[in-house]
Amino acid sequence: MGQENIFLFVPNLIGYARVVLALLSFFLMPCCPWPAVFCYLLSALLDAFDGHAARALNQSTKFGAMMDMLTDRCATMCLLVNLSLLYPSYTFLFQLSMCLDIASHWLHLHSSTLKGSGSHKTIDLSGNPVLRLYYTSKPVLFVMCAGNELFFCLLYILHHIEDPAAWLFPLLGVCGIICLLKSGISVLHLITASQNMAALDASERRMLSKKY
Repeated sequence: MGQENIFLFVPNLIGYARVVLALLSFFLMPCCPWPAVFCYLLSALLDAFDGHAARALNQSTKFGAMMDMLTDRCATMCLLVNLSLLYPSYTFLFQLSMCLDIASHWLHLHSSTLKGSGSHKTIDLSGNPVLRLYYTSKPVLFVMCAGNELFFCLLYILHHIEDPAAWLFPLLGVCGIICLLKSGISVLHLITASQNMAALDASERRMLSKKY
């Protein structure tokens, strides 16, 4: 049997489509709000399909998981950059959100890798109960991620609508609450990952001290 071409696995092909849609969205953001949001949300929606395809076809790969996470992080970051231009008074909050999102996921992924986990979504079930619920309940994970992205998309769209419908504002409020909750989860990511890293450091130092 010949060597499999990981880059042509179906989930990874879907991942490439997500990247193209995200890039198209970024290109359209300055001039075409509705097509930009359509491409952005379609890219985000395909995130669910590549996961299903990976499991159904037994094509889960570390490359695909990394591309998936990087696409999510970069897409959100670029949307927040655009929001900083549209709402300059809130630039610091958008910058804070970007830093928290990138730092928490990177440190969580790195600590998970050092602990031998195959994915950043594979966590110690005896650990933090909030993170355990976040990563083991698909409805919770979907609502949190979708609400967070929808909040930023609504902020972007509302800037371009002269007379927005009244129902958009309650939806914005609900999504805003979800966004705050997700930010809280990111803080837990940072704390838990930092504790894991410190525990690994302590364990390595104990092993070194025994050698000497």
